[in-house]
Amino acid sequence: MTNSTPVQAFKLDQQGLERIFGELEAQIMEVVWRLNEPTVQDVCNALGNDQNYKTTMTVMNRLVEKKILVRRRVSRAFLYTPRESKEIFLNRVSREVAEGLLRDFGALAIAQFVDAVTDIDPDRLAELARLVRLKAQIHQQQVQIRDSGNLAPGSAEDVTAEGNQ
Repeated sequence: MTNSTPVQAFKLDQQGLERIFGELEAQIMEVVWRLNEPTVQDVCNALGNDQNYKTTMTVMNRLVEKKILVRRRVSRAFLYTPRESKEIFLNRVSREVAEGLLRDFGALAIAQFVDAVTDIDPDRLAELARLVRLKAQIHQQQVQIRDSGNLAPGSAEDVTAEGNQ
């Protein structure tokens, strides 16, 4: 969904979802994504360790206010649904972080990203190079179509959609 709130903070000293959420928020989101439409009690049960109902409810309602979850009443309980699948959420957050770094730091961010890929998983460097070539080809095709004046409705989207598969 496009109504999601942009990332407000990205904590470099944390890992995983805790870079974006607080510790309990991250745990709750993992449970909600797994269960898809739980109640507060369902989340408390999944978290275990005698998780406090009121604390869990408060955090889940804050996630509703942040437009991360959607709440709807069914009978006497509220069901909580994620606005986005975990995959879509992670894609969106990764893109927002990458775009912010590129806007703020440009070529330095690109160079650091390549260095990080090399340091963390050198085998992914080939994948990065393949993706860069593919995106360059798609961009070139879009420019050629646009410049030739033969841009048919949907052409640019079709070329872009092919490259994202």
